[in-house]
Amino acid sequence: MERIKKILEGERYFILATHVNPDADGLSSVLAMTLALKNQGKVALPLVEEAPPAFLDFLHGFRELRIPEDLHQENLPLREAVAMVFDLSEEHRLGKVAEVVKETKERVILDHHALAGKSLPGVRLIDPKASATALLVLRVLESLNWPISAEVAENLYAGLYSDTGGFRFENTGEDTFLAAARLVRLGARPAFVGEKLLENYPPARFELLKRVLARREILAGGKAVLSYLTLSDFEEVGARPTEAEDFATFLRSMRGVELSALIKEIRPGEIGVSLRSRGTINVAELAFQEGGGGHLRAAGFKKNGFTVEEVVALVRSKILVVLGG
Repeated sequence: MERIKKILEGERYFILATHVNPDADGLSSVLAMTLALKNQGKVALPLVEEAPPAFLDFLHGFRELRIPEDLHQENLPLREAVAMVFDLSEEHRLGKVAEVVKETKERVILDHHALAGKSLPGVRLIDPKASATALLVLRVLESLNWPISAEVAENLYAGLYSDTGGFRFENTGEDTFLAAARLVRLGARPAFVGEKLLENYPPARFELLKRVLARREILAGGKAVLSYLTLSDFEEVGARPTEAEDFATFLRSMRGVELSALIKEIRPGEIGVSLRSRGTINVAELAFQEGGGGHLRAAGFKKNGFTVEEVVALVRSKILVVLGG
């Protein structure tokens, strides 16, 4: 923590990034820290590989997001900048932004996932027991004694709310509630954030969900369920793969289901797999076997050079090994 504080206090230029297909925790962490740095007179640029899901546009600073192709328009000397990376530790999960991060002079990594592979080099604050990366950002800001504006607080509250499933998941401990209370005291609006995260979906998302439910495959005597989406599905309904981000969680909500999986085609030959579980099933271990990672009950991985059908068969076989046929 002391090394991170020294960097944040002493440096002027910052690039901030999170993983491809950013979720609310990763993106809110990026935008909260961007605002906090700017409030201290720093030059901070938030980067994403491509435009994030529109339902997150309520986050403060959302319109300041840039993609790597925009960098030539920004007056920011990369070789004098520090890269801050949130909600991941592995370089490949940065996508195209990884090339930008490599050009910076130093890296700071904040993450609450257990390390699945080779970590990015840099100064790290990794705490797998933390309920969200947003909680780590709050710890850093509070340790610096920097003022936390209402906008920063609300972004961080959104990250906490999202990654704990609305404070429902088992990663929600006393420290999470205490942090949420501090953020509300600083100006975060719980009702506003809850509405934006849970009641703000485009119609295309419901069209995708119809297809996921129609294709659901029940396995292991009702203990598991899997489904899938193809590129054609996204094109036909006018949606992007990010719109299906938490469908695996929805599938897990079926009574009796202990393990759920959603397979989605992100690009030709690139398939993403989201895994969710309850009880004692460790889906992080399943994801690690395929080069992915995550948490005990929420994890994922990607397969390149495979078809959707091949990955569905792979996931089905893994489920049957874990739960029996």
